[in-house]
Formats: sequence, C-alpha cells, structure tokens
Amino acid sequence: MATKAIEQVNTQRGTRYKARVRVTSGGKTLEQCCKTFDTYQEADKWATKAKQTAERKGVEGLREIKMTKSILIGDVIEMVLNNEPTSNHLGRSKEANLRMLLTYPIAKLPADSLTAQDLFEHCKLRRETVKAQTVSHDISNLCTALKDANTFYGIPTDRTAFDSARSSLQRHGYIARSAERSRRLKSGELEQISGALKAINTNSKQRIPLQDIMEIAVDIGLRLGEILKLHRDDICKKTRTITVRDRKHPKKNKRHTDILDVSDKLLDLLLNQPEREDNLLFPYSSKAIGYKWRKLTKDLGIVDLRFHDLRTEAACRMFEAGLSAIEISKITGHRDINVLNNHYLPLCASLPKAA
Repeated sequence: MATKAIEQVNTQRGTRYKARVRVTSGGKTLEQCCKTFDTYQEADKWATKAKQTAERKGVEGLREIKMTKSILIGDVIEMVLNNEPTSNHLGRSKEANLRMLLTYPIAKLPADSLTAQDLFEHCKLRRETVKAQTVSHDISNLCTALKDANTFYGIPTDRTAFDSARSSLQRHGYIARSAERSRRLKSGELEQISGALKAINTNSKQRIPLQDIMEIAVDIGLRLGEILKLHRDDICKKTRTITVRDRKHPKKNKRHTDILDVSDKLLDLLLNQPEREDNLLFPYSSKAIGYKWRKLTKDLGIVDLRFHDLRTEAACRMFEAGLSAIEISKITGHRDINVLNNHYLPLCASLPKAA
C-alpha cells in the first residue's frame, strides 16, 4: 500500500513542507521517498504524483524516483538553444538572454521542482544590476523554454511557480512591463559617431563598415537583421531600388518582401561594397556589430543609444520630411500604421504644414 504525508518544517529559509511517500506491507515500511518544498501546494503536488507511481510500480517505483537525476534548468536551456525546432525560432534577443541565464545560479536548479521563491531569488539578484523590465524578459523567456522543452523533448518541467510568482514580483517592483523607447539622435551625435568611425576605419586593416550600415538604418529605417541579409542581387541599378526580404510580420510565422526606392547616395553606398563569393553586402554577425556599436557609443560618452533607435530616427525624419504614415510604412515595413502614428509621430520635433 502507498501512503503520502506532508509535514511542516522550520529551516533557515523559513517554513517549508516535507512530502513523504511510503510503500508499506503488514505495517512495515518497505520503501520511502522524501522531498522538501517551499509551499504546501508544491509538496502535495509532488507527493500525489509519487504516490500514483508507487501504487502502479510499488517499491521499484519509489526507487526509480529516488535514483532519477533531476534535469537542471541549464540543461533545458542548452537543449532549447541547440536542438530543432526550438533553436530555429529563437530571436536574437531571446537567444542572448537564455545564454546569459546559463551563467546565473538559477541554471543549476532542477527543472521539475522550480519554486516561486527560486524565481524571487533570481529576480532579486538581477535587480542589483538591471531594470525590472529586463528581469521580466528573464522570467518570460525561461518559462517559454521550460514549456518548449516539455512539448518538444518530453522533459518533465514544472511551470506552476511562474503563475504563483508573477503578480507578486510585479507588485513589488522586481519585474515590470517594457516601456516604449523614445530615443532619437540628439544634436551632434550623428556627426560625433561618424567622425569616430572614420578615424577607426583609417587605422584598421580589418573593419566592419559600421558607418555604411548606420547610414542605411538612418536613411530608410531597416532593421539590423534586414541589412545583414541584403545581397548584391537585391540591388537594381536600373530602377534604383533595393529588395528587402524576410521582413517581420505581426504574425510571427509570416514574413514579407518589399522593394524600396533608394537615393543616389544610398545606391552608390550599396554598389561600392566589396564583391564576395557569398554575395552578401554585409557578411557580419549581428553580435559583432552590436558589440562594436555599444563600445563605440560608450567610448564617446553617448548614453542609452541602441542601434535599433536609428530606426526610430529614420521614421521620425520621414514624418518631418512630409511623408504620410502609409508612405512610411511601405519603407519601414510596418504592417500596422498605428504604430507609426502612436509611437513615432509624437517624437517628431516639427512637421510640415498642410498645404
């Protein structure tokens, strides 16, 4: 016969709950298995599951539970990062965030017994160095990774801690929703960056043409990922256009392609890129460019200017030049013009008067 019991215990971490499952026969204990949790609900959940296993398999069932090595959260993250289909659907930011989580203590915890207090301890540690909005990404990405590992790889994971912890973490300021960015280039910053890049390129044998990449972003508002996918075959000198493929869509599983008119200056910039066997105009990794951008702006004393903010600058400049939201959306690739009207338009310094 299998029985379960839960007892309250006092530890240095506070009140915890020890779940115990026994297999007995004739009043004698044949085998038992114990595990301690932060909440009664978590202890009861584990004990119920262990008891069901013991009722099916008897003593051997409890021995299997005791001998089974828990898969760590770090193992789950590695699995999601390095195996299909999950590895093929990670965005640049999400991948970087998951790799960062591997360096934190939470990666060494069992994936099948994560508690709300474990999440709190991680958030408290992270809040020492980053904002609540950033910590929120940790929690969201970790929850998704555990869910995907369970769905695609059959890894037993417990995600109830996320539901238990989220509202409390948000109420006490450990996590928060991301605030909309409103950063544009300030007076003189573009010239300051350009001057520094010209000096770097003059003294460097192996250079990333960050100046050219920046000019494309400011001129037509392409995302960094879109710029890095441009091929020489995408340029049409006759029509003075560039084909931008694989652009983001509100529906994440969809992509679209746009053909954009470019200025003479931008066309020359694109055509002047060295020819390569892979036909890419800019065969560099987003990580390398992101690193150089952050280092450059930090060295120049420019605060909180991300490369993606150049897309905001481009959209605002288009509004200030008199283009309509519909015209701008065809260039920037926005499928919802409300994003342009509600987010970028209020950032414009001045707009042309209607005729």
